[in-house]
Amino acid sequence: MRVFLPLVALLILFSVPLRAGLLEEFEEELQRVVDEVSPSVVTVFAVQEVEFNPFDSFDLPFRFPPIEPFRQERRSIGSGVIVKKEGNIVYILTNNHVVENAKSIVVRFDRHTERKARLVGGDPKTDIAVLEVNAKGIKDIDKRIAKLGDSDKVRVGHIVIAIGNPYGLERTVTVGVVSALKRSIGITQYESYIQTDAAINPGNSGGPLINIKGEVIGINTAIVASGQGLGFAIPINLAKWVMEQILEHGRVIRGWLGVVIQDITPGITEAIGVKEGILVAQVLKGSPADKAGLKVGDIIVKLNGRKLEDVRDLQLSIMKTKPGTEVVLTIIREGKEMDIRVKVGEMPEKVRGKPRTYQGEDLGLTLRELSPEEKARIGEEGLLVVSVVPGSPASRSGLRPGDLIISVNYKRVKTVRDFYRMIDNLKDMGKRKALLLVKRGDTNLYLVLSLE
Repeated sequence: MRVFLPLVALLILFSVPLRAGLLEEFEEELQRVVDEVSPSVVTVFAVQEVEFNPFDSFDLPFRFPPIEPFRQERRSIGSGVIVKKEGNIVYILTNNHVVENAKSIVVRFDRHTERKARLVGGDPKTDIAVLEVNAKGIKDIDKRIAKLGDSDKVRVGHIVIAIGNPYGLERTVTVGVVSALKRSIGITQYESYIQTDAAINPGNSGGPLINIKGEVIGINTAIVASGQGLGFAIPINLAKWVMEQILEHGRVIRGWLGVVIQDITPGITEAIGVKEGILVAQVLKGSPADKAGLKVGDIIVKLNGRKLEDVRDLQLSIMKTKPGTEVVLTIIREGKEMDIRVKVGEMPEKVRGKPRTYQGEDLGLTLRELSPEEKARIGEEGLLVVSVVPGSPASRSGLRPGDLIISVNYKRVKTVRDFYRMIDNLKDMGKRKALLLVKRGDTNLYLVLSLE
């Protein structure tokens, strides 16, 4: 196995005095860790059935009559790590995207040993899946169980080792450091990735990221195709929680508030004068948050007395809260701090509304008021955006034709005259930003409009 040692290059670069003995000790310890952990790393082969329409890839000037998509098999390869054993059954963590919709799954333990696997459960919201394999007869299976670490103790700069099967090259080892924590890259709903420069490539998905003690601290899951030295791993504490949910319930049971939320951006800060917290853009009707009295425009700053860092912090905390548990949200409403008690619900399988954040720069749009029929159908009052000039104020703010502007800086707007009077008042007050609450389809979101 080849091991890349960027640490040595760093030491030489900064002219750190080295003894041959020190390098040998580091090398021996690294080899010991790799030898200890490698038997727990497996190759996962999955055969998936996907729908395929040959005409989807062509931009044709005419349309074919609707046809049923073809079904074809796709074979995928990934990695996995053995994390638990009960009797003759071993449980393997891998990525959900490696085995999702698989007709058959085979796990290779080594060059001479393969077993059929059963998908116990998968979770697309975190990209974690759990496989079970009857390992009866596999030599030294008890020694193949990986030790799981504590990802909450991981720090930027820690040395890490990735083991997996990039491009089908089994048990390839790469070494690097943790380069960032709590990363979000927009591929799953719940993200708080460990970022590393240890080389991760296609086929590494589902393999372990381990620390220098030989403990699994993450499950390798993603790369940035256009970048180098940018690999991402799911923290093992999150993966363990998902696994426990799947093994106990057959699925993941999540806590749920029923709100669409977004972080406070510099533009929002300038518009409303609040620097920290999580902005509530929408409260789903009949949800736990709705029943507790949470309102659009509230700013959540604490959960059970603990200061919240960002949207991910609140999402992950509520996700792990058992449905039926009462929590206390500290919010800021119209400049006043107050506590609201919410009984956490269970997240439905499908929740309408997805948080999105848009920022803009100028004005330039055509508005019209809603007809009585439209108000009745939509169930909301506001101004309809008829058109947006490309490159104009409204365009750069993120406004789109069909959006419904509900309020300006928390004040409801019903007429076009109201809208422009509010904008003029903000300019007179020396404000450079306006905060618009916009309804887009079934989802509310805040947009920041520059008045300069």
